[in-house]
Amino acid sequence: LATNDPPSDSQDKEFRQIRIDGTKHLADLDETIGEMQQALEGLMIERAALAWKVKNCRLVLNPVRRLPVEILSKIFLFACARSTKNPSHFYIIPPTFLTSVCRSWNHIAATFPQLW
Repeated sequence: LATNDPPSDSQDKEFRQIRIDGTKHLADLDETIGEMQQALEGLMIERAALAWKVKNCRLVLNPVRRLPVEILSKIFLFACARSTKNPSHFYIIPPTFLTSVCRSWNHIAATFPQLW
């Protein structure tokens, strides 16, 4: 392969065998790669489903869900306090933001007059 000279008879025979064996081996490797890619796709789908389930369980188990309404109300009041730099204009967090987090926060914020 280092020259453009024709191969010798023994080299010719060897190269032809390599071509035959190599072609078969390449086909086998391609088939194995395809199987591995399908297995990998399946694993990635399984992983994504499990990650989604773990994330949702983490959200459901979040300690903030167990806070009593009285504590959450005080946290809301603190979070929505008007800015000390310009108390007439801006909230740190607008109360309307809290109403968009979830249904229970909406209810707590809407029924807590000191927040408004």
